[in-house]
Amino acid sequence: MNAPAIRRGRDSDLDRLVTIEDAAFDTDRLSRRSFAHALTSSASALFVAERDGAVVGYALLNFRRNSRKARLFSIARDPGAPAGVGRVLLAAAEREAIARGCLAMRLEVRETNSRAARLYERSGYRRFGRHADYYEDGGAALRLEKDLSGEG
Repeated sequence: MNAPAIRRGRDSDLDRLVTIEDAAFDTDRLSRRSFAHALTSSASALFVAERDGAVVGYALLNFRRNSRKARLFSIARDPGAPAGVGRVLLAAAEREAIARGCLAMRLEVRETNSRAARLYERSGYRRFGRHADYYEDGGAALRLEKDLSGEG
């Protein structure tokens, strides 16, 4: 399998982004308006994975002024997309964070989402906390962080 192409998201992706979001998550979904804002905000970066001309996943990062930590706000793939899309998107997100001078990236993952948690752990993320009742449905989230400084 060839890796999907990664590119910046654009306005023409909005319908597909919402479709992927609705298929990937039961609660805590990003709205079309949230995606549209992310496409124009200097405090965000939105990447999409494309395969055979179709968007099959996305990664959304947020940045705070005067912070050297990026936040992976959301990452999702179409349920029918081949394995590996999340890994490629995560790597693109990390490259963007490094390019913006970030020394670490943080994220939250649903405690029961063992597949995503394994992806993050295999990619070098370490647990540093837990949020009880984090999601709309009361689910807990694990807080993870990866050192991007190259120093360990």
